[in-house]
Amino acid sequence: MTNSSTGKYLFTGGYVATVDDSLGEFACGAVLVEDGVITAIGSADELAVSDAEVIDTNGGVVIPGFVDTHRHTSLSLFRGIAADQSLVRFLPNCYMRWLPAVDAEGIHAASLVGALEALESGVTTLLDCVEAPSSREHAEANLQALKDSGIRAFYCYGMSDHAYGESSDGLPGWKARLAHLDDMYRLLNDHHLVRVGLETSHPGLVPFDQTEREIRFAQEREMLCCSHTAPFMNTNLHNGVQELADRGLLLPGHVHIHCTSLNHHEMELLARSGGKISIATETEMQMGMGIPPIRACIEHGIKPTLSVDTTSIVAPDYLSQMRLALQLQRFLDHDKAHASRKAPITLDLGVRDALTWATRNGADAVGMADRIGTLTPGKRADIVFISSKRFLSTSAFPLGTAILHSTPADVDTVMVDGVIRKRHGQLVGYDLDSIRATASAALQRVMANLPNFRPEMTEKELGDFLLNVKRLTRTNLAGAYQTR
Repeated sequence: MTNSSTGKYLFTGGYVATVDDSLGEFACGAVLVEDGVITAIGSADELAVSDAEVIDTNGGVVIPGFVDTHRHTSLSLFRGIAADQSLVRFLPNCYMRWLPAVDAEGIHAASLVGALEALESGVTTLLDCVEAPSSREHAEANLQALKDSGIRAFYCYGMSDHAYGESSDGLPGWKARLAHLDDMYRLLNDHHLVRVGLETSHPGLVPFDQTEREIRFAQEREMLCCSHTAPFMNTNLHNGVQELADRGLLLPGHVHIHCTSLNHHEMELLARSGGKISIATETEMQMGMGIPPIRACIEHGIKPTLSVDTTSIVAPDYLSQMRLALQLQRFLDHDKAHASRKAPITLDLGVRDALTWATRNGADAVGMADRIGTLTPGKRADIVFISSKRFLSTSAFPLGTAILHSTPADVDTVMVDGVIRKRHGQLVGYDLDSIRATASAALQRVMANLPNFRPEMTEKELGDFLLNVKRLTRTNLAGAYQTR
């Protein structure tokens, strides 16, 4: 990646949606950027400077950069491999076959590809869930890839008690992971774009006192902390919300991913705690996780945020996730009206809501609402320009066209912290041919290595696996109530 320096830029001539309620929108607006900071916003005819590089946004839309609150970049080599898999089948494949077959060089390639795919569709901030790396080398390769990409990112190291390098399964592997996470946190505290966070062990899969230590570890260091929470319907797997609440471990700012099977009471607990929720609409629909909880979030006063999850299933295109989330919730709202024998007259949710979920809400979820998420003077310049040049006619509602009609091909310009990472529809500053060749070679090595790991489980093996995990979960969550 070539390091481009920040400078002075003027986005001018297009529709500007600031997502800042105090500023609103400009039909023909302009945004001035100086040294990585947004310094002025207004009408194009009132905001003109002579010494800035002009980015002509005529006919298009200028918006804040998207914030993806949950993506697994380490799985990016496995594009489409789980296209027809449920969550129950996906998880053992992921942890027992696919990821263990990837070497550290392959993890770097995968994570770099994942970050660049995010930038391609307008994501400027990424919460990367780094799923249980198998060694220090694997973990550091993922972290280095995020730094190499130029994206703003939270590297949320995934805890577990699997073996770690030469440390065995169980407590030794868990301790080795936590110690390495502490090393990476201390060594990266001066990086201005990538921060180290923690993804807890999946709730219930390790003894409860280890889950508590993970959460306290993050709290003590003021690290972003996240977990995959309650993605299984009709079971308590990966839940533990009540147990965490009873032990005072539901903390403000914790990002809970999925939350599809939480009941009303558990959603209330998250809301009262100041927790955040990340929704991955498409994977939740495909994998049998239940209904994405957009309406449940709104009803409980939780700001919905959106994520791609994994390109081993869905496209890396963040815009499509925005569109799907909005249209699915509209369908569900209409269905409720239809059940009452009524014809829907108005739409409660609009494209501005989807844009808010993707920008301002996401920035709030990762603790950066004061720096990114809106186009506001004084904030960092994370900016996206979506062009309409591909279309054969102009738009009667530019923002609606940008949200509902656009693809990554229409994302003309992406700026992260004042540095242009995509321009004229092309990623800039990267040797893309070399990256493609490296990723292709890595995938070939992985596929050749797969036979060395256990084959896919049979239906009976999957049933037994699920039953055993349920037993383990009940045992570990009960530890929340052991006398100390």
